[in-house]
Amino acid sequence: MAELWEELAPRWARGRELLWDSTRPVSEWLVDRLAPQAGQTVLDLAAGTGETGFLAATRLGSGGRLISSDRSARMLEAAQQVAASLGLTNAEFRLLDGERIDLPDASVDGVLSRFGYVLKGDPPPALREVRRVLRPRGRFAFAVWGARERNAWMTVPADVMVERGHLPLPSEADQRLSAKRNPAAIRGLLETAGFGAIEIEEMPVAYRFADPEELWFFVSELRGGVALALANLDEGERAAVREQVEARATRVGGGFELGGVSVNVVAW
Repeated sequence: MAELWEELAPRWARGRELLWDSTRPVSEWLVDRLAPQAGQTVLDLAAGTGETGFLAATRLGSGGRLISSDRSARMLEAAQQVAASLGLTNAEFRLLDGERIDLPDASVDGVLSRFGYVLKGDPPPALREVRRVLRPRGRFAFAVWGARERNAWMTVPADVMVERGHLPLPSEADQRLSAKRNPAAIRGLLETAGFGAIEIEEMPVAYRFADPEELWFFVSELRGGVALALANLDEGERAAVREQVEARATRVGGGFELGGVSVNVVAW
């Protein structure tokens, strides 16, 4: 998985504004619920290009600290470039694995994670690790995508590729992870990990594309394993995939939309 994100990092850096425009409301919800205060230390897990944590950094002030972390060194490099463009001086960047967070016990005031793999595993080790590094009364605000079938941005490109023989069906592990991404299952996992207060809210999210070219950029450059598999196809087959994706995407005016559902959570 880390190798996948190393390869995708330059693409995400190029497409980050498209991704951010559609998903920023999720990040704003998370930071509002985390309620970071001046002088605190906040950890952003699986930060990608870093925007969610950077929203928190502006509230931490010069005496506070944001730890922007990812498993991919290239993602961290992209995040550092974004932070520099924003003029942020209170962020540090660290390679960290959410399943084994290399930080002391009770060392951060809050933890953020937007669309990271915090529910992976049975039970998820990342939840125990977050609970360990949080100080008393510290908050964990995170978002995961809802079950796969509720997210057309996942299913439309992937289903076309599966049907045409370019990708396998979702694995059993993928299906188990998808089944966890609902409020009842998440609440149970958090309680097992030692969190006592939990707030969960589902939020509709839509990736919007101004024209066919922007939709295809999303699919062929940013859509994870789909994008990497597309790179191996000839032009004729790529054109056939593109045609089917456009036919299945929702048309909005002169553009397109691929919807989804984010499950937003805050726990302490």
